[in-house]
Amino acid sequence: MKNFNDTEAIRKIDPQNTLDSTKLLPKQLQVAWDEVNKIEITEDFSNVQNIIFCGMGASIYGALVLKSLLGSQNPYPTDVITDYHLPEYANENTLVVLTSYSGSTEEVLSCAEDAKEKSCKMLVLTKGGKLGDFAKENNVASYIFDGKLNPAGVPRLGNGYTILGLLGLLNKAKVITLADREIEDAITRLEENFEDIRVQAETDYEKYIDSIPVIISAEHLSGNAQILRNQFNETSKTFSAYYLIPDLNHHLMEGLQFPGEHHLKFIILNTENYSPKIQKRVELTVDVIKKNNHEINEFKTTGSTTYEDVLEVMAYGSFLTLYLALYYDQNPAINPWVDWFKEELAK
Repeated sequence: MKNFNDTEAIRKIDPQNTLDSTKLLPKQLQVAWDEVNKIEITEDFSNVQNIIFCGMGASIYGALVLKSLLGSQNPYPTDVITDYHLPEYANENTLVVLTSYSGSTEEVLSCAEDAKEKSCKMLVLTKGGKLGDFAKENNVASYIFDGKLNPAGVPRLGNGYTILGLLGLLNKAKVITLADREIEDAITRLEENFEDIRVQAETDYEKYIDSIPVIISAEHLSGNAQILRNQFNETSKTFSAYYLIPDLNHHLMEGLQFPGEHHLKFIILNTENYSPKIQKRVELTVDVIKKNNHEINEFKTTGSTTYEDVLEVMAYGSFLTLYLALYYDQNPAINPWVDWFKEELAK
């Protein structure tokens, strides 16, 4: 096990101090929730018939979480666009939610122009940049945050802003109705249990050394599975994949036999808050994986609500992938291949 208490050694690997950014998550969540609830939104969204979320990478996390939390209770047809253009059906009855942590994501800015041209209703969430300017110039209701509680400046460590900010923005616009009290309680509970979660992640990261983490989840934790996959990719610099129950029960279980030599390590995000049918599927899925001689580890939440589950997994995943990156002596804040790609694309 690496000595994560050796501050000098860790700072050499992590000069942007992503460790401190990760530790600020509970405060970030609370500040973002407080700030977004002070925003005055006067525009009428009552004619909205469908919602399109536009964002890339960590900036789309809020949409993933929201779709998972709403599940079958989602009152609108909803699309997540991670591309340059809106679908043809987008019109004046479409709400386009534009999210970019930096405010400079070219795909999102392209979708913003599409939304303007199609007379769509819009909401914006960003730290500023060109997207912030677009919101101000076009009088678009927005949450423009300062990001002070993410000193590393890494978008995937700004989940308080991009996830709770997004949920709060839609709640304030009266597009959706959230259980405000449950969200407040979830933030409080996370803060109370945060150190225990960190310690568990510091212990568990060793399970995924020199392996390919395969994440399994369901229902309200579906968005968390994709987020954790991305964190393994970006933060830990390791390959990862995710699958969702019940869909995986119709295909993945037949794909566990070959190749015989592999580096797969399964991790299941489990909770008592899954529906009874999904809980039974989780139990049987674990059995199948074990019978095919694969290792499977469980992270089981301890909360009583779906909001508590989402925040708990968010914190665990952030620490888990950070510690794995530090073990590999990888700077968890930077993405050199992504940056190289963007530079080449711009030529």
